[in-house]
Amino acid sequence: MTANNLSYVSQKVKNLPLKIKREINRLPPVHALKEQAYQKALNYHAQFLPQLDSQSTSFLGTLRNEGTCIIPIEDLNLSSTNLMLNMALSLADQLKTPLNKSTQKEASEVDCHQNNLRELPEILLWALEPKLLDLIENYVGLPILYQGFAIRRSIADGQYSGVRRWHIDWEDRRTVKVIIYLNDVVAGGGPYEYISRKTTSEAIKKLNYNNLGYLSDQEIQKAVPKSDWTACLAPQGSVIITDTSSVFHRAQPPTQTERFSITFCYTSTSPQVMWKNSFICPQQWETIEADISQRQKKCLHKTRFS
Repeated sequence: MTANNLSYVSQKVKNLPLKIKREINRLPPVHALKEQAYQKALNYHAQFLPQLDSQSTSFLGTLRNEGTCIIPIEDLNLSSTNLMLNMALSLADQLKTPLNKSTQKEASEVDCHQNNLRELPEILLWALEPKLLDLIENYVGLPILYQGFAIRRSIADGQYSGVRRWHIDWEDRRTVKVIIYLNDVVAGGGPYEYISRKTTSEAIKKLNYNNLGYLSDQEIQKAVPKSDWTACLAPQGSVIITDTSSVFHRAQPPTQTERFSITFCYTSTSPQVMWKNSFICPQQWETIEADISQRQKKCLHKTRFS
């Protein structure tokens, strides 16, 4: 059994408790209570949502309507962007080492080792930029939790496995992923691909999609024609802000060139799922604690609204 197949089976096993929890939450009495608590939390927090400038308001509108917004990173106008990008590109370079034959055969997606990601204040401080948090908090509608980041190399092997198949994330009701391309992504280069929020909502009903599973192209085409799939072809430094809990999406299998990217994850402070690398190590606290506000610190801690 290849690593891709093992990963698929492992993901199925890992998702089992979440599937059970989700089925319980779908029971009418449980769903009603959960929905009531959620709406109450949204209504209460509405008075505390930060003000946005006109550009961020435009991004927010696109995100609410489409489920995904694609922009040049310069348009975010964040002061720490250059430091973060330099560090991210350096980490991506570490992933460019040639793969041995067995690894190349078995692994379609290669990530930076988790231990290498824990002492990187340049990246963490960018993830906690107030202007970025303001935009995401307005979209989520609740206090937000920064769950961490991942840097990935997508091998150009054309393999359909794991996140290269269509799926919806269930970290939370609204899960914001901020994906930054670390190289130019062209046709055949494994772009992020999604289906709009409205079309996804219709497809969920048509496919009775409640099983947290991956779907093949053939399965998704039963509800959504290829003409409604959007591949995000864009140059290095492009930012994709997307709600992966509201849109069918995938990393399109690269066939011609590899893709390098960094992905940041945000949810409410009461998510259904936590990323495994979402904690802050002592070294990071020592480096950044004096440089971040109380609001930014709160984005690093899980709480509950129900």
